[in-house]
This record gives sequence, C-alpha cells and structure tokens, in this order.
Amino acid sequence: MKLNHFTDFSMRVLMYLNQKKDTPQSSLDDLANTFKISRNHLIKVVQFLSANQLILTKRGKNGGILISEKAKEIRLGDLIHLLEQDDTPVINCDSKPCIFQPHHCKLKSLFNTAYLAFIESLNQYKLSDIEFKNWSAMF
Repeated sequence: MKLNHFTDFSMRVLMYLNQKKDTPQSSLDDLANTFKISRNHLIKVVQFLSANQLILTKRGKNGGILISEKAKEIRLGDLIHLLEQDDTPVINCDSKPCIFQPHHCKLKSLFNTAYLAFIESLNQYKLSDIEFKNWSAMF
C-alpha cells in the first residue's frame, strides 16, 4: 500500500512536533526548512491537523505550532485512516466504470480486508512508540 504525500508530510510534522521537548513550538518556516517541503504544502497540512485537533496553532509573536494531547493519544492506524481522507483508499470500483463490477468481482473486498488489517496492525502503536532515541543528533 502506498500512502499519499499529504499523509507522509502530516506524519513527519506530527513526529517532529512530538519529539520537540525543549522548545515545543515550531513555525511553518521552521517546518518547511527542516523537511525541505514547500510552505504551501505545509499550510494545507497544518490547517487539516489543526481542524482535526491534532495540533494547536497560535498566531503572533509568541505563537507557533504545538502537538496536541489528542495527537499523542491517537492510535497510528486511526491516524493514518484520518489522514488518507478516503473510505476506499486502495481501490474504488466506482471512480471509472469497471467491467468486472456486475460480475461480483472480489478484488475490492480482498483489498478492503488487507487495508483493515494494515490499520489494525498500526493501531497497536502511538506516536510515542516511534520516537527517535538520538533525536538531538538529528537537528
């Protein structure tokens, strides 16, 4: 399974913010420079994460972006499912007319079962389970 770029960028931001202990706040520019990602892409990510209460944002001189308690507690499978923003992330038989659909094709069902197993296996973990031990050496 391949995750979309939005999920990838969101996970990077959450992992980064989760590990920042000394100075927990970050700015969009900090994140863009750290990850070498377009600021415009990050704006969409930050807006989504904020709307879903996974990060806290504050404007102004003492403002910044902080990880929320909800993000620290959510299971990774549920987080990935939320970030993917699609109830049928692997295959969508309705997106283009499929000649197999009227013949009770089992492919979608098999992919959905595999996706649910993927999410379930990730739900054994939280962000704290994927923290880096040598964080200070990275930045």
